[in-house]
Amino acid sequence: MGERLDVTSPLPLSIWVVAWASLAGQVLLVVRHGGRVDDEVSQVVSVVLGALLVGYVSAGVVRARRVRIVLAWVVLALAFIGGLVDLVSVDDVGQAAHALLALAAGAVSLVGLAQFCRSDWYAWQRTRPSAREGASIGQLVVIGVLVGALGGYVGLVDAGVTTRVNVNVG
Repeated sequence: MGERLDVTSPLPLSIWVVAWASLAGQVLLVVRHGGRVDDEVSQVVSVVLGALLVGYVSAGVVRARRVRIVLAWVVLALAFIGGLVDLVSVDDVGQAAHALLALAAGAVSLVGLAQFCRSDWYAWQRTRPSAREGASIGQLVVIGVLVGALGGYVGLVDAGVTTRVNVNVG
């Protein structure tokens, strides 16, 4: 008599699509740019912070927390725009193929997030149920942590902007 039936929706396929497409996008970045080449301490801190931040945001996205959903939209949209810019600025066929794959991963992530935001799971999560209710999100968060760790590892420093400030006194 005290048994409660779980009538919640299962995790939608669309959120798995977002997770795997995001991971694919990060793997493509690592393949293209390699790992960071600065000091090991900086790299470890970057990997750990990336893993923690993206893991936290991922949990919030799956739980339909508004700020983290907006943050996900912004990050995915900026990554897609960056992919478009990358595609038009390539020098050879190999770079074009890589840029096209990265752009496709970004597009799949955006479409998956749009579908997720229209799912029964998302609507149910907006009612703020207990985290103990419903399907486990642990595996999705692990993928998010891996995406963040790879983001902290990837070496984009070569494409950065170098600035110099000279201060003359007296």
